[in-house]
Amino acid sequence: MIQSEIVTLKPINFLNIILLTVDKTLRRKDYFYMFMKRLFCIVTLFLFLFPLPGKAQASFNASSVKEIPQSEIEALLSIYKSLNGDTWNQKRNWFASSTPSSWYGVTVLGGHVTELILVLNNLSGFIPPEIGKLTYLAQVDFSNNQISGTLPKELFNLEKLTKINLANNKISGKIPDNIGNLINLEEIIISNNNLEGNIPSSITKLQKLKGLTLSNNKLSGILPPSLDLMLSLVFLSLSDNKLSGTIPPEICNLKNAKWINLSNNNFTGLIPNNISGLKQLTKLNLSKNKLEGNIPPKITSLTNLSYLNLADNQLSGRLPEGIYSMRNLRGLILSNNRLGSMGDNNSN
Repeated sequence: MIQSEIVTLKPINFLNIILLTVDKTLRRKDYFYMFMKRLFCIVTLFLFLFPLPGKAQASFNASSVKEIPQSEIEALLSIYKSLNGDTWNQKRNWFASSTPSSWYGVTVLGGHVTELILVLNNLSGFIPPEIGKLTYLAQVDFSNNQISGTLPKELFNLEKLTKINLANNKISGKIPDNIGNLINLEEIIISNNNLEGNIPSSITKLQKLKGLTLSNNKLSGILPPSLDLMLSLVFLSLSDNKLSGTIPPEICNLKNAKWINLSNNNFTGLIPNNISGLKQLTKLNLSKNKLEGNIPPKITSLTNLSYLNLADNQLSGRLPEGIYSMRNLRGLILSNNRLGSMGDNNSN
């Protein structure tokens, strides 16, 4: 009688097979064998701890996330894809954890995403319209990256936003007209990009806005005439653009403004006579424009002014009496104009 023999198959150990092959081939070079053995173990451990880009995302089960709504998970997924998340400098726990609050740059409060802070993180691509699904978003900071494309109008429907910082990217196109929907916005910085077109008049609806920085773009057209509606504005920088027309006198009704920079544009006409209304102003830069006429005498009533730059214009007439004795003025630049000395009726 033939007895059946039970054979137990041992699991294949690929590590042993590879090491055995290396051992037979290089058995006379023990030092190299030991080096390769350790190197193989290190690489295997690294790949286990840090999977190749995209694998975590591909295997991620969105339905397993209970911390935030599925619509917000979908938004984060779109942001990751559109901004080329696989190439980010830091993407800790993105799609590797079912708790988005542990993902790098993501803040979750009360069951919703409230902040996205991905500064200097090698973001590229474009901001997707799906960002509009993050309806509880209060802060977004994608500054100092390589983002291109245009500004999605959906971003400007997020009424809970208090801060937007997209400075130092490659964003082009126009500022969406619906920017006036951001009724809680306190600061917006989109400097050093390629924005063009007019500054929407709806921006004057942002009555909580304290900081507006759109410098170093390609913006054109005139300033919105209702700037005085932005009662909370403290910092205004629109330098290095192609803005034109006159400086609206309403700008002098910004009672809380401390810093105004309109330099390197194409503004024409006079410096508003009611400039004395800017009681809190500490820095004023109107240089490199095409302003003409006299420097308003009432400018000397700005007792908090520490820096005044009116260089490279077409200003004429004599200097206001007392301009050199303003108590806090530390920087005064008036070069490349046609100004005369105090008491001199002739311009140079």
